[in-house]
Amino acid sequence: MKGGAVGRKAKSDHRGEYAAPSPRPVPRPQPNLRLPAALGALCLLTLLAFANSFRSGFILDNKGLLLDPRIREATPENITLILRHTYWWPTGESGLYRPFTTLTYLFDCAVLGDGDRPGGYHWTNLILHLGNVLLAFAIARRLIRRFWQSFFMAAVWAVHPVLTESVTNIVGRADLLAGMGVLAGFLMYLKSAENAAWLAGLSVVTTLGVFSKESAVAIFPVILLYELVWRKGRQRRRIFALGIAATLAPIIAMLFVRSFVLASSPPAEFPFTDNPIVGSDWWTGRLTAISVAVRYLWLTIWPAKLSCDYSYRQIPLAHGSPAVWLAVATVLTAAASTALLLRWNRTCFFFAGFAFLNFLPASNLLFAIGTLMADRLIYLPSLGLAGCVVLAVWRIETIPKLAIVPPLLFSLIAVGFAVRTWIRNRDWQSELAIATADVRVSPNSFKLHRLLAASLFESDPSHSNIDLVITEQEKSIALLASLPNKLSRPEVYRMAGYYYLLKSRQPSAQHNSNLYVKATRYLLRSIAIGEAGQASYQQMDQSGIGHFAAGDPQAYLLLSVAYLESGNADKALSPANQAMALEPVNPQIYRQLSAVFAAQDRRSEAETAAAVEDAITSIDRGNWQDAAELSDQVLHSSGDAYPVTYYLNAMANLKLGNLDAAETSARAAVRLDRDGRNPRVNYILGLILARRRQFRESAELLNAYLDAAPAAPDTETVRHQLHEIDQMVRSRP
Repeated sequence: MKGGAVGRKAKSDHRGEYAAPSPRPVPRPQPNLRLPAALGALCLLTLLAFANSFRSGFILDNKGLLLDPRIREATPENITLILRHTYWWPTGESGLYRPFTTLTYLFDCAVLGDGDRPGGYHWTNLILHLGNVLLAFAIARRLIRRFWQSFFMAAVWAVHPVLTESVTNIVGRADLLAGMGVLAGFLMYLKSAENAAWLAGLSVVTTLGVFSKESAVAIFPVILLYELVWRKGRQRRRIFALGIAATLAPIIAMLFVRSFVLASSPPAEFPFTDNPIVGSDWWTGRLTAISVAVRYLWLTIWPAKLSCDYSYRQIPLAHGSPAVWLAVATVLTAAASTALLLRWNRTCFFFAGFAFLNFLPASNLLFAIGTLMADRLIYLPSLGLAGCVVLAVWRIETIPKLAIVPPLLFSLIAVGFAVRTWIRNRDWQSELAIATADVRVSPNSFKLHRLLAASLFESDPSHSNIDLVITEQEKSIALLASLPNKLSRPEVYRMAGYYYLLKSRQPSAQHNSNLYVKATRYLLRSIAIGEAGQASYQQMDQSGIGHFAAGDPQAYLLLSVAYLESGNADKALSPANQAMALEPVNPQIYRQLSAVFAAQDRRSEAETAAAVEDAITSIDRGNWQDAAELSDQVLHSSGDAYPVTYYLNAMANLKLGNLDAAETSARAAVRLDRDGRNPRVNYILGLILARRRQFRESAELLNAYLDAAPAAPDTETVRHQLHEIDQMVRSRP
């Protein structure tokens, strides 16, 4: 028995030795490098595709928006002007209110010190786009829940060639900021299911988005669509209600502030030539918008031919042609297919809806906007369409032998898109480059032919290429020829007249009367178009806020030159006088008047006009004594014939310290400037009164100058002077 017991114990000990082996070190989990590698790949791919975008300068709309006097210095006054005025103020009115976008330009220009150097602005754009790419990847991972599908969706969109107008084009920043507002806001809403504090962030980014571009209001219907597609039950209702409140509050605030700013601004200008839908009936407009939507769809799928402009007559108004009905059928088929997606693949259905909701505000379907078609308008919609394509093609992986096809295919597409983007960026290097490239894509755009003519003209200071310039300008005119004056563009005809005048002065074209006939005809048409457009604009504006130009002084001046050089001095006098009334401080006009008087053998009047020209030139050069003497000479002989002389005399005497003479002339200048042609008369009198310590009237006059000439180059100086005057008033006992 003992032996058996001992044996059993020994066996038990033997089993225990194998049942409880000595512990071994547990290997540490290996870090998953897939996510950081994917993020790095997305950033690298995007950087490579847009690496040559930094060479693009201030072209097209950039010249207007990035030379805005409000962004030159980071001052409280400039920030106030940005918040109180529209996007294009002070150079024009387009009914747009995007203060946060303008504030980012201020940050680049004044805070970072980029000024007139475009490189820094391009870096900001690229960083914003990179942020949007990473946000798109994060959203796709949450919705698709498949890593590589999400990656390729973000990769294809990141380098899509159609995005160049938003990324490479600096003023496409509005689309980048609005896109970031929608993407970041939607991601925060998704995260709010884990922590409701994300809703505060949703409210913040929605505010920034809608004050960057109005299309960011799409965040509200996108959230609504998400909840309709994926019903989460009662536990999500509270989050949904709070999310709606977080988006609606800033949207309502933006609409309120925007309505206030627009109500205190002149009416927005929507040229028919930029968007013919504004002049069409409702049904024609909607059919045209549907046709354009199909163009956008094709452009997203096959971005081989891109253009920065689709103005009149590149896209004709829809009038029931077979092509129009084919477009309607395409849209209806796409809508029906999208509806079926709800049962087949809810994620794909959501991305299709995401594309549509972000496209709708700028689609011209609900209301006409300032442009008929622009590549930048599908910045976010193209992301939704990319998601649909990726999900559809990835279904092939269910076939074992074809599982490698989707990643291989989208890798090739991403590389191809990156190469096309790189090539397209080169077109944005200059106005000549983009006009040359895009006129092939949009040969019926009057604006592109006009741009090409102007770019060719500026590229050759000797103007030996004037025949090429005229050929392009004539193409622009031919596209506008059928339009009535009130719908046409005066500058196209004015520049044609100018080009023909230059050609007439070339040795090979001397004594060619036909050139003068063409120049005269085009200049007269330009003046007629300007008058018709002015009358139409005045009828539209009932507020009295707008400042209406009574005509184009350059057109009248060129018309006078054409008459004089063709031997008709009598006809040359009237347009020269009209030009003087419209632009009284232009020395070229007085030179022309002097030449006209000399041709009429009116020597005394020719000498007087020449003296006014010399006085203006002396003012420009800072020769104050000469300016004072010349203006005195004109005032004593025929001052009332040239009211501008009082202004010149006041300015010269102010600089010389003769305040009595300066004030007398300045008050006469203000009295004679009834139509406000020369707002600087208020400025000069304001400075004189400030010297005399009459601060209240001085401040009123300086403010009147800023109201009349908000785009003047010295606006910042005037604001500083007003600030100093205010400080002096407060310091007085």
